Amino acid sequence: MLVRVALTAGLLCLVAGPALAKEAKVPGKLLGKVFFTAEKPKDVDVDSLVRQFEKGGVKVELKRGKKKTWQATAVAFFKKESVQGPITIWIYDKADKQAIKAKEPTHEFSVESQPKKVFVHDLDFDPDQGYNKDHTYLVHIGQIIQKKEKIYASGEISLKK
Repeated sequence: MLVRVALTAGLLCLVAGPALAKEAKVPGKLLGKVFFTAEKPKDVDVDSLVRQFEKGGVKVELKRGKKKTWQATAVAFFKKESVQGPITIWIYDKADKQAIKAKEPTHEFSVESQPKKVFVHDLDFDPDQGYNKDHTYLVHIGQIIQKKEKIYASGEISLKK
């Protein structure tokens, strides 16, 4: 069963369909990585996202907002273009090595999507859904293809007070 309650209902945007992907070039050092930001990117075209994250790290530490949850926008630069169908996000508590090895995420959910190389999505980490302060979470973004997980990008996010 997929868990959606720990995440915001709204999808920020999905970018870089086949036509856009040909125009914008994503540097190799960004491919396969998920970046997180506390503020939504102002401009979500591929070139702007590349400029924003080209010099930044993959890790970010979030502090709780007024809603008592940790809110972030995930920006994933896929290693290869996704296929038609839902994009799946798997979130693991990095401290739970056994769950990671057994592929048992803290939360897993899917969102409908068109083929793309860059994926942008709002996330809401709610403590009532099992997210804890001072924990680091491993986030994988990909698709389930022929009953197998195909991971396009990964990153880490730390939740602070």
